[in-house]
Parts: sequence; structure tokens; C-alpha cells
Amino acid sequence: MTTKNSLPGSATGRITTTLVLVVAISIMVTAILGYVKVSDLTAANAAIRIDRAARTAAAAVAHDLESEFESVLDKEGRPLAIRLKADNAEVALSFRDQHDALLKEIARVNQGAANLFKFNRRTGEFDRFATTFRKPDGSMPPPMSIGPGHPAYDNLADARPFWGEVPVMGRLRLAYLTPIVSPSGSVEGAVAVDVGWVDDLIVARTELRGEMMVASGLILLIVAFFSAIFMRHQLKPIRMLARYAENLADNPQKIEVPYKESKDEFGALALALERLASLQRRLAGIAYTDEITGLGNRSRYLADLETAVAETRSGSAQWTLLHLDLDNFCQINDAYGPVNGDKLLIMVGKEVKRLAGDRAKLARPGSDEFTILVDDRPTADEVAWLAESVLEALRQPFHLPCGEVHTFGSIGIALPSDDADDADTMHLNAELARRKAKANGGNQALFFTPELNNDLQEQLELEGMLRSAIAERELEVHFQPQINPANHQLAGLEALARWIHPERGPIPPGRFIPIAESTGQIMELGSLVFDLACAQAAKWRKAGFDFKHISVNVSPMQLGQVNFIEMLKSTLERHNLPGEAICIEITESVFVDQNEERVARIFADIHALGLRLSLDDFGSGYSSLGYLNQLPLDQLKVDRSFVSDIDRDTRKQKVLRGVLELARGLEFEVIVEGTETFEEVSVVEAMGCDAVQGYYFARPSPALLVPDMVAKIARSKPQKSELRA
Repeated sequence: MTTKNSLPGSATGRITTTLVLVVAISIMVTAILGYVKVSDLTAANAAIRIDRAARTAAAAVAHDLESEFESVLDKEGRPLAIRLKADNAEVALSFRDQHDALLKEIARVNQGAANLFKFNRRTGEFDRFATTFRKPDGSMPPPMSIGPGHPAYDNLADARPFWGEVPVMGRLRLAYLTPIVSPSGSVEGAVAVDVGWVDDLIVARTELRGEMMVASGLILLIVAFFSAIFMRHQLKPIRMLARYAENLADNPQKIEVPYKESKDEFGALALALERLASLQRRLAGIAYTDEITGLGNRSRYLADLETAVAETRSGSAQWTLLHLDLDNFCQINDAYGPVNGDKLLIMVGKEVKRLAGDRAKLARPGSDEFTILVDDRPTADEVAWLAESVLEALRQPFHLPCGEVHTFGSIGIALPSDDADDADTMHLNAELARRKAKANGGNQALFFTPELNNDLQEQLELEGMLRSAIAERELEVHFQPQINPANHQLAGLEALARWIHPERGPIPPGRFIPIAESTGQIMELGSLVFDLACAQAAKWRKAGFDFKHISVNVSPMQLGQVNFIEMLKSTLERHNLPGEAICIEITESVFVDQNEERVARIFADIHALGLRLSLDDFGSGYSSLGYLNQLPLDQLKVDRSFVSDIDRDTRKQKVLRGVLELARGLEFEVIVEGTETFEEVSVVEAMGCDAVQGYYFARPSPALLVPDMVAKIARSKPQKSELRA
């Protein structure tokens, strides 16, 4: 609330005309200066309010509708646009109750109005479809559009934000309009926020002008000396509040606003500035705090890392970065649910904070990742001790509502001496060390070394080459026969991806397949191999070559694809191929990485297409007998570890015999992998195995050589007298 200043007494006629003129001029100059300062402050306050309103609106839209929108900000953090995450403007910009609730919250925080517009390509105008404006009876106002001639239209049409005065119902409102753009950058709509009527925003200035006129008339009756002192004293709050407002954007810390207790317009202005400061701190908290653990989030981490690197380079501090990853968090989250997963993250965060100390800067930049920035110029031994302390704490069981949970982690460490010239390099150094620790089996900490960077460059180069090779279909498929050891007849073929780079030559599968899995390219690679295998199967069918079936390996990541079944179906149809011509091979790891019910549903869909199903590398991993009875498998492929030197190992013979008995009871076909010697094949044949696959009969070969190779194997069947000999 503002109150008029009460000034004592009126001027007397004893003041001479000259003195009155001098005082009048002095008062006029002082009043003009004060009014200009208030005008500037009012404009600055309005600019701050509309800037905060725009930031709040962009942050709220990106937060509440994060699955559909994301903010595009300039270097100062002001919104340039709100970008759709997908080309779904028709859905995202169609009115729903969530839009109304969001606009009301934005309007409440900004103490103004909020609107959503959708660009009408037919009319070339922005049509309003959601607003906080209401008629006096509470009903929705009539439709309105932003068209040519509107102050904001040209900016919005060019996908640029607009802020300034806009006409509304015959008056002007101070507004900020942010364009909504598609992923490709085309305009799809706009978000408009305002902070009220323009004439209401300058009411304090208008009131002050009237008060100054009254004060001027009274002060004309007082001696010039006292009037000058009094005016200077009265303008002090304006100066201090203006200084506070100027520093507010650069200093978000909690600093007491002066003159809040004042009951005049200065007090009202101080309270308004306090509200703005509180809103700024609140937005900073949202922007920099992890909502689960209460630690810093990724934005906080990156900001702290920038500061740490700058201080390290200047010599004022020596920061060390530790990057922690929970190695088995995904399995825990899947097994016990996200609620228990969040509780585990909270407990881990508390343990890390306890061990790192109050001076360390902690953050959770990723789902199962934690970062620790440590100062106090620690030695490498001290850092190693801290890392081992964290790992030891993780090795202890965590008691959650679901029960006792065990976890472990991998830590990468980047020291100040690692020549990290910027935050990105220091982050990358710690990340490389963490990846290496995890690749070494996890549950350990490693310091960054330059060799890790060389390995990364090599991997990144291979990643790019592989992506190009898949896109250009430069990979090919070789086929390894599966042979019935009793009669040397073909039982099937396995399709195996091969990559012959035009410059580097053959790149082994053991090198490029892990890269495809770690980068997500395994989906494209798997689809390509399946397509090439089906294409070759169709050629052989047309040529009359009876290949029985072709087995194609499928990664657990492929099973997680939403369109996996549709990909199988469309590929079979494209090559006019029956399902029984292809056998899908999966490994036991699929039961670790995914829910068994979901796997069973996918397997049923695969069987519905007529495709055969084979469990590859049986016995090398999960090895639960439960899924053998529950899932629609047709074939087991026994891992080579069971048949290596089986002619001399009676225990392996007993195990394989048991596996064969189990498979026969479940009516599974059994193929033994990795048979490389005549003795191994002989033992497997004597046990009645359906087929063998290995170097003894043939190595993987190009499709052109397969028919002759199969015929040669069939002609090579030894006589029984040779086997007895």
C-alpha cells in the first residue's frame, strides 16, 4: 500500500520572491530527477517482471509438458522458443485440461494473464485455444487471433520472440510472446504471458508524480536549504532500491531487501522486488536441484565443474572429479520397481555425502550416476582412499522396504594434473576412466590415463565407420552349416555378420558387435542382417537349394524394440518367405535384461509368424530350467564349453548326456556348437545329437560357396569301419 508523505506547515509570505524562485527551481530540478529515476526504475521493474514471466512460462511448459516440449534459451537464459520434441503439433497444441491448469499456474506466479496460440496455416494467423482471461460471469471470452498488423505478428511468423505492449480489449498489456516451433524449426504456435495493464504498471509513478507536485507546493514555503536536504533524504530509498534491482539479476543469493517495512511507495516497491528475488531463487532451486536425492542435478554439476576448472587453472584451488556409476542399478530398478530404486538413490546419495564431507560438491547428473568434486588439494592417495571408501560403503547391503539390496559401483577419477583445459575435457576424462572400470568388471575405481583417450578416439572412429557401413549396406552375411553328424546331411545354416572395410580390411565381429550394442546401432545392424539372410533364403528357394532353415541371432536390445515383430513380418513378406525358413536365435541373457512375461509374449508373437526359436549358448549364462518349460522354444544350442575336449572329459560327457535327455523330454532339437575335432564330433554323434556346428565341418563362408560346400560335406561321410578304426 502506498501513502502520501505528510509534510509540516505551509510556506509563509515572508519568503521573498527571489528565494521562492530559487527554491522553486531547486525543487523542480530535484522533482524532475526523482521522477526520471522512478520512471527508469519502473521500466526496469516492468522489464524484470516480463523477463521473469517469460522464463517462468518457458520453464513451466518444459517441466509440466516435458514429454512434448523443451525450451530453447539464449546465453542469458531468456526463452527464444519452445520446441516440440516430435512433429505432433496437432496433438500437442489441441486444448486439454492440462493446458488450462498450466496457464492458471503461470498466471498466478506472474500475477498476469497467460495464453496459448496455434498457427493456422490456412489463414496465416495464430488462433488462441487456451487462455486465463474470463468474462465477468466466468465464461470463456470470444475467440481471438494474432494476424498481420498485430505488434507481435511479424516476430512470431519469423519464429522470434516478442515483448512489449500489445492491444487487449481496447487497452494495452505488457506481454512476452514466445514462438512454439517444430523440431525442424517451423512455427507451430506461441505462448503469451503478460504482467498486467500498462497503465496499472506505472500507477506508482503516477502516484509519485502527484505526491511530488503536492510536496513541491509545500516545500516552496520552506527555506531552500531545508528543502534540498529533505529531498535528498527522501530520494535515498529510490537509489538503494534501484541499485538492488540492478544487482538482482547478477546476484541470486538471499540478500535482504531494504525498506520493506516502509509504508509508502518505497515499501511497496521493496516488497515487489522481494517477490521477484524469491521467485528467482525458487527457479534457481528447480533448475539446479535433483528432485530425488536433493543433491545438485546435471545443470548444477556442469556449472560447478566450470567453476572448478577455472579455479584450478588460475591456481586458486585444485579440484579433483570422481564420477560414480551404480553398475547394477537397472536390474535393481526392474526387479523392485522405481519407488525402491529412488529410495536406493537417496541412500547412496547420503552415504556419498557423508564420506565426501561438507566441502565437496555433489551432484546426480544421470539416472544412476553421482559426481564428487573435491578441493583442499588432495593427493592421489587421498583421492584413492575416498573412492575406495565409497565403493566399500556400496558393498554393504542397503535395507529397503522391499528387503535387503546389494549394489556396487565403478568410479572414474580425473585429477587436476590431467591437463583438462575445460569442463568438457575434465568430464570426459572421468567418464573414460569410469567406463574402463566398468568394462573391467566394475566394483573398482580407476584414474584417467592418456591411453584411455586414445582408445576412445579409436572407438569413436569405428562407431562412425560402422554407422556408415550399416547405412550403405556394406556389411555382408556369411553362413556356417549345421550338420547331422550321423549322415553328414545339412540340418540348417547360421547367418553371421561380416564387415570388410575397404581400407582397414576385415574387422572381426568381436570388435564391431560390442560397439553396435553400446551405441544402440545393434537394432539397425540386426535388422540389416535379418533382411540379408531373408534375401539369400529367397534366392536359394528360387534356385532349388534346400537349406532347411537359416538361423539369425537377435540381441536382447532388439527384443525391446516397439516395432520388432512388425519388422520381422514385413521383411518376410517383402521377400515372399515362409516363417519356417528362418530360426530366431536368442541368448540366455535376455531373461536377465527383461521381464520374463514380456519375453514370453514376444516369443509367442514370433511363433505366430511361423518362425522357429532357438536358445543360443545354452548353459553359459542364466541357465534356469523354468523358462525351458514355459517358453515356445524349438531348439537348444549347447555352448562350446560343454564339448571342448569332451572325448577326454567324462564329466562333460555326463553333463551333455543330461542336457540331451532334458531336450528330448521337451521335444527340442539340439545343436552342439564349437565342434572342432573328429573326436568331439564322434562323441556327440554317439550321444544322438541332432546337429553340430563348428570348424570341423566348415567355417562361415559367403553364400556363393555354401551349396558346393554342403554337397562336399555330404559326400565326405565316413564308413562305419572308419569310425570303428
